[in-house]
Amino acid sequence: MRSPRPVYILLAVLPLAVNPAAHAAAKPPVQWHVKTAPAKAVKAGAKFTVSITGQIDSGWHLYALEEPQGGPVATEIALTDGDPADLIRVEEGKPKVLPDPVFQKPVGFFEGSADFTLHLQLATDASPGPGTLRVLVRYQSCNDRVCLPPHTDTVTVALTMTR
Repeated sequence: MRSPRPVYILLAVLPLAVNPAAHAAAKPPVQWHVKTAPAKAVKAGAKFTVSITGQIDSGWHLYALEEPQGGPVATEIALTDGDPADLIRVEEGKPKVLPDPVFQKPVGFFEGSADFTLHLQLATDASPGPGTLRVLVRYQSCNDRVCLPPHTDTVTVALTMTR
């Protein structure tokens, strides 16, 4: 008797072939990672920086930290409650600024990659030893046909703390 496995595989793959958006929804068009973090232990109360990068799939873009009112959803970066540091400010690489036909105004955006530098200060009561920061990145990604709803990713940063 013949095995029914090829039919099951075909049935599993067929929806992706018929509706490529179903596959695209499985993987966001931006993948975040830590570019730089402190290599040495950070002293309680000390200021330090962390850099993160979003690798943006070809044909997609995400928006800058500041956008005009009535424009697209700006990228936002924050730390989760309970993290052992405070976010002082965020710097971004230079976005492209072009008139957007949908919003009918100039908007800033990134293609290919987006770099952000977080300026932080470790809490004065941070417990010594290994720890983590959980960086929240809320962004909207678009291509020339569609904008996905705003999405939040968490980037985990390993950190060693000392007194």
